Amino acid sequence: MPITVKEMRILEVNCQALGIPTRMLMENAGALVAKIIVDRIGVKKEAVIFAGKGGNAGDGFVTARHLASYGFNVSVYLFYSIHDIRNEDTLVNLEILKNMCNTVKIFEQGTFPYTPVRADVIVDALLGTGIKPPLREPIKSAIEMFNRSSGFKVAIDVPSGLNPDTGEVLNECVKADLTVTLHDVKYGLLRAKQHVGELVIVKIGIPPEASLYAGPGDVIFEVPAKPKDAHKGVGGKVLVIGGSEHYTGAPALSAMAALKAGADLVFVAAPESAAPIISSYSPNLIVRKVPGKNLNVKCLNTIEELLGKVGAIVLGPGIGLFEETKEAIKKLIPLIVKSGKPVVIDADALKIIAEQSSMDFKGKAILTPHAKEASILLRRNYNMASLYDRSKVAKELSAKYNAVILLKGPIDIIAFRNVIKFNRTGNQGMSVGGTGDTLTGIIATLLARKVEPFKAAYIGAFINGLAGDLAYRELGERLTATDVLDNIPLALKKPLESYIETRKFFP
Repeated sequence: MPITVKEMRILEVNCQALGIPTRMLMENAGALVAKIIVDRIGVKKEAVIFAGKGGNAGDGFVTARHLASYGFNVSVYLFYSIHDIRNEDTLVNLEILKNMCNTVKIFEQGTFPYTPVRADVIVDALLGTGIKPPLREPIKSAIEMFNRSSGFKVAIDVPSGLNPDTGEVLNECVKADLTVTLHDVKYGLLRAKQHVGELVIVKIGIPPEASLYAGPGDVIFEVPAKPKDAHKGVGGKVLVIGGSEHYTGAPALSAMAALKAGADLVFVAAPESAAPIISSYSPNLIVRKVPGKNLNVKCLNTIEELLGKVGAIVLGPGIGLFEETKEAIKKLIPLIVKSGKPVVIDADALKIIAEQSSMDFKGKAILTPHAKEASILLRRNYNMASLYDRSKVAKELSAKYNAVILLKGPIDIIAFRNVIKFNRTGNQGMSVGGTGDTLTGIIATLLARKVEPFKAAYIGAFINGLAGDLAYRELGERLTATDVLDNIPLALKKPLESYIETRKFFP
């Protein structure tokens, strides 16, 4: 299945989280490109590598080394100063080439004319997927030189000058006889065959777990950052509907988690018995008091007004199972669905939903049950002993409610229709009350920032679990939900470093 550049970047970071260095992937890429070249034209030939300054150049340097091992005489043309190269893996592989003075000749920028070359094979390692229009010098002239040269022309990953996502060709673009693309085909390669030539896909050692499990790459590349000119509201507006005469902590935790995850404004609609207590937790919350000790139909007008002000909703924390609340929730859910706003539903709201004969959330809701709540929603008990069994339950729930399901457990299962994602952050200390409420708040902020529901669910699960793991690192099993709250910003700011560090504490 084709892959986007962003998806590829996510996989590379997730590989690092799994303990696979990017240098290993670069090594595999270059070795495979060299092997394919040998298979096409034989050994002991002449090769010229056109190199830029990024990771694609590093792939080219590894290719050069392996071609030399097959008896090739290799020339490397650097179209940038060595001082422009910032990629550490690329620098390491360039240093290796410098020591191969008998078989590899390196021509640094400014030491060669931009005239056509002749060789048995010419390799494009200028840009790869790192294209940023408009095309500038020296790359523009390098591509012109490449196309005018004579030899079997090979592009590594993507012909330079071709947008790998769209297939758009810039003012100059490499015309390859063969493109060796890494891990999986990029969409743009299927739309510009005249520049791609023969297309070969090589697997460079990215394991299935890099895509099956949520990872730090998903956080880095899928969570939108605030622009420098951000104004109030750009970070998202969230409404938490919850609380009752007996429970005030749950909606407060959910609301505070939304703020910690980066929401600009968080409203809480709570009964008058709970609103003052929730408000006392933090002056950062905007608490709207609605009539009654518990949520009831008299609250609906105020809540409907608030729905128009926010981008995402949390429904359920601390609402209880009072008859008046059940009546209100059953009337409220159609209003939320009609609004088109995404919603995260948890706790007692799930039990109230289960009493309905049918419910279609149109793909805009995320239900977050644990195993027992999942059985209630399906109205029968299921075998949930294995990951496979639990995945079947999650998919069945998703089909029943036309919603994203986040089935919580030691390994979270996130399902939307037949698509499954797993999350394994989190620890035994998070069995404490309130960590499910922090989860809903994080997810709501992602939804308010326009992250699609399926992605918001698995990224939110990863962030919440990672925040819990950071808390565990300091406190062990005696952590609380507020300790999770405190670590949400770090989990978002440094997801890769935090993940690698916390994995030391869990076998």
